[in-house]
Amino acid sequence: MIVQRSQRQKPTTQPRRLLLVLIMLAACCAGCGTIRNAAVRTAGDMFAGEKALAVFTSDDDPELIRDALPFALKTLDVLLVQDPGNDELRLSTAVLYIQYAYAFLDSEADYLAEDQPERARALRDRAVTLYLRGRDYAMTVLDHAHPEFSEMLLPDPDKALAAMGAEDVPALYWVGASWAAAIGANPGNMSLVAELPIVEPVMRKVLALDPDFDSGSVHEFFISFEGGRGELMGGDSALAEKHFKEAVRLSRGQRASPYISLASTVAVSNQDAEMFIDLLTTALAIDASDRPAERLPNILSQRKAKWLLDHGPDLFLEFGEEDLEE
Repeated sequence: MIVQRSQRQKPTTQPRRLLLVLIMLAACCAGCGTIRNAAVRTAGDMFAGEKALAVFTSDDDPELIRDALPFALKTLDVLLVQDPGNDELRLSTAVLYIQYAYAFLDSEADYLAEDQPERARALRDRAVTLYLRGRDYAMTVLDHAHPEFSEMLLPDPDKALAAMGAEDVPALYWVGASWAAAIGANPGNMSLVAELPIVEPVMRKVLALDPDFDSGSVHEFFISFEGGRGELMGGDSALAEKHFKEAVRLSRGQRASPYISLASTVAVSNQDAEMFIDLLTTALAIDASDRPAERLPNILSQRKAKWLLDHGPDLFLEFGEEDLEE
């Protein structure tokens, strides 16, 4: 396991525990089923849930996590094959696939698009594949709780979603968020774009069931959803700003991502350079250490904020040095 850099000088038993679990797994592969299943479940439980995910999201070294995640993801795949009924582990696996695709593939493609368009396209193609893999993992969690949910969702979203309860919100959120991200990463895939009308009712169900979910994550989704579409496409910049205020309130202003979402959608759409700069400057002023469990997402969001400021002249008809000075 990985510990936060600021805590590395402190002794910890977590890496030893993981090593022992892996040794147990190896020793039990050819052993009796009961012992093998217990070892698999023990290993799976170490990776499942918010505390396990925080091992990755609390780190302050993006490159370390980028390099570590592929091995971790395939380890989770192996554990799920051995323990297919472990839905907490399945959802954690879904979240890690989706976050890896966004943080280290999709976002990286933005940075490379101008100078290395072919490399950027390849990264986005990989991101789409992993977004959908994460979506399918989360969808399976919902299918286990509500048999045939995924089969009903496409032909009749309202009927499929009617059975959802508060306990389904985490899986439902990640189904919708990953689906939308896949569509956004490959807008030229018409068969995928045609599924966008499914995403909206999924996320609105999350909003109805738990508007405070994950400190405002569903509001953050709607900042981009409402602000990233023109009025002719059903977008609403005023509504996006309302969701922004809720996202900031629920995260206590300690997340950089809502500011970036509003800046890259509403501010750009309205050609409001002053708003754009103010939002990104606020995002950069956030101390990533104030929210330890989300240190890495904040660091990555602030990297995006810097990139957006550098590319301001490409996004606005009027954007000069005087704007930054102000």
